[in-house]
Amino acid sequence: MFKFATETEGDEMKVMAIAPYTGLKELMISLGEQEDFELQVEIGDLEEGLSLAKKACDHGVDVIISRGGTAELIERKVSIPVVEIEVSGYDMLRVLTLVKGYPGKTAIVGFSPISEGAATICEILDIDISSFKITEEDEIQPILINLQQKGYENIIGDASTTKKAEELGLNGILLTSGKESVLKSFQQAKKSYRFLSSLHKKYLISHQLLQEEQEAIAVYDINGDSLFSNPSFAEKIGNELEKKFNIKEAIRYVSTQGTFKTVLQINGSLWNITGNKLRNESSELFVFRITKGLLDERQASGISVVSPSTEYITKNSLGGIATKSNVMKEAIANAEMCANTDVSVWISGEEGTGKSRLARYIHFNSGRRQYPLVVIDCNVVDTDQWEELLSTESPQHFFSNHIHGSIFLKNVEHLPFPLQKKLAFYLNNEAQACRFLSSSQQDPKYLLEIEELYPPLYYALAGTILSLPSLRDRTEDIESLTLLLIGELNIKLGKQIVGIRPQAVEELKRLKWNGNLNELKRFIQESMVLANGPFLEYKDVKRATVIKERAEISAHIDLNGTLEEIERKIIRKVWREEGMNQTKTAQRLGINRTTLWRKLK
Repeated sequence: MFKFATETEGDEMKVMAIAPYTGLKELMISLGEQEDFELQVEIGDLEEGLSLAKKACDHGVDVIISRGGTAELIERKVSIPVVEIEVSGYDMLRVLTLVKGYPGKTAIVGFSPISEGAATICEILDIDISSFKITEEDEIQPILINLQQKGYENIIGDASTTKKAEELGLNGILLTSGKESVLKSFQQAKKSYRFLSSLHKKYLISHQLLQEEQEAIAVYDINGDSLFSNPSFAEKIGNELEKKFNIKEAIRYVSTQGTFKTVLQINGSLWNITGNKLRNESSELFVFRITKGLLDERQASGISVVSPSTEYITKNSLGGIATKSNVMKEAIANAEMCANTDVSVWISGEEGTGKSRLARYIHFNSGRRQYPLVVIDCNVVDTDQWEELLSTESPQHFFSNHIHGSIFLKNVEHLPFPLQKKLAFYLNNEAQACRFLSSSQQDPKYLLEIEELYPPLYYALAGTILSLPSLRDRTEDIESLTLLLIGELNIKLGKQIVGIRPQAVEELKRLKWNGNLNELKRFIQESMVLANGPFLEYKDVKRATVIKERAEISAHIDLNGTLEEIERKIIRKVWREEGMNQTKTAQRLGINRTTLWRKLK
C-alpha cells in the first residue's frame, strides 16, 4: 500500500500514475524527476488500477495518469481528473517492426487512436496487418473470437485487449508507451490540475458487532466494488485478497450457485474463503468470510496457491506459442484436449521444458478456472506436512476446501515410497472431487519399471501422460521463442528492442540448452540488458555466449592454483576443444590472436 508525504511545500500538485507494466513505471519515475509536481507511480491494470485510484483519492491526489482501458475505467469511478497516456506513432512503429518477424497472422484491435493510427502506419510501410476498431470494451471479446476462428494468432493492443486475447489462447502483444507519450501526459496533467470538488462517495454499512468480530469479513456489490471490511480483515488480509482473488468471478458464481468455497495463500499462510449472498432493502450484496486454514506459514513451505486471476492467466497462457516442432505441437494439442476433461494428467520432461506452465494452462483453461490451482512441491513438503494434508479428521481439512479446484503434484519422483503409499490410499479411498495434475523429469512408466514409483499411485495419477521435448529437440523454434521473450522482457526491462539479427539467431541455435526454456530466457535477458540498439545484435548474443561457455568450462576444470594458472587451464581447454585452431579459440574467448599466443606460451 502506498503512502504520500504528509508535508508538502505550498500547493504542489500531487499526481498518481498507474502503469500497466513495470517498464512504463520505471520510465515515468525517471522522467518525473525533472517535473515540478509530486509524483507517485504504481503498477496496476483495470480493477487493480481502480483500487489504487480510489486510495489515491483518499490521500489527496489531484490528478491520475493511466493508460488504455484502465484510464477509462478509473475515469468513470473517481471524481478527480484522469489523464490518458496516448499511444504515439513512435510507439506503434516499434511494435509493428517487432511483430514483422512473428509467425502466424497478426491483427491490431483497439479504440480509434490505436486502430486508426496503426492502420495508417501499416499502409505507409506496406505492412500486411489487419486493424479492427472498437468503441466499447465489451466489443473486444467477440472480435477476438472471430479473429481466432479466422486463423489469427497474434493480437496487438493495450493491456485489456492483450489479456483477453491470451485468455482465448492467442498471443497478446502489448503496445508499450515511449518517452514522448509520457511527457505529453505530464503536460496534460498540468493543464488539467484542479482541486477536488467533492469527496469520493462511500457506502456506509452498520458496524454493529462486525468491528469486534475476529473472523475477517468483507462485503462487495454486484459489480465487485468493495463496500465494507472489518478491522480483522484489514489486519489479516488487507488489499491482498483483491490481488490474488477474482472477486467478480466469485460473485458471479455465488449469484447462480448460492455459495462459493475455496482456499488461497495470502501473506505466506493458507486461508479458507467462503462467499454467500447478503440482501438488503435496495441492493444485492455479497459477503466473504476468511478464516485461517489448517497449515500455518511454516507448515505451508513447498505449497503455493495460484489465484484464478486474469493477470495470472495472461502471464502463463500457452496461447500464441507458434511451434514448428511436431512433438511440441502434439503436446499442446493434447493439453488442450485434457483441459476439457477431469482426467488426471502426468507431465514429464527435463528441467525447464515448461511442465509447470503446461499444468497451469490445463487448469486455467478448464471448467475449474474460477478456482485456484494448489501446487505441492514433493521435493520440499516433508512427512509431517503430508500427514496434515491427508488428514480427514479436522473440520479445516485442507483438501475439503478445494474440492472444485485442481492439485498439481510437482516432482512426484522425489516423494518417498511410504508417502507414495499413503497418498495412493487417500486418492483411492477418499471421495474428493479435486482434479490431480502431476509432473516428473522422467517418464512415469520408466519410474514404475525401476520400482521408484508405487503402482497404485501411478494408476491414480497417470490417467494421461504428456511428454514435453527438450529445447535441443526443437531448435527450429528458437527464433520464434526468442522473439516472444524479447516482447516479454521489453516490458520487464523497459527496453524497446524490435527483433534479432539472423546471425545472432544462428549463434543461439549453435548452443546447447541444458536448462531448456529457463536457460534461454536467462540468456536472452542477459543479452538484452547490455544491448543498446533497436535489434539484438550478434555481438550482444556473443557476449552472453562467452560468459555462458566460461561458466560451463569452470565447472569441468581444476580450479586449484593461482588466478593466472586457472586462466591458462581455461584457455588451453578451449584451444583443445577448437582443434588447436588459434583463430577460432581467440574468437570464442573474445580476445585477439596476439593475446592468445602470449597466454598459451
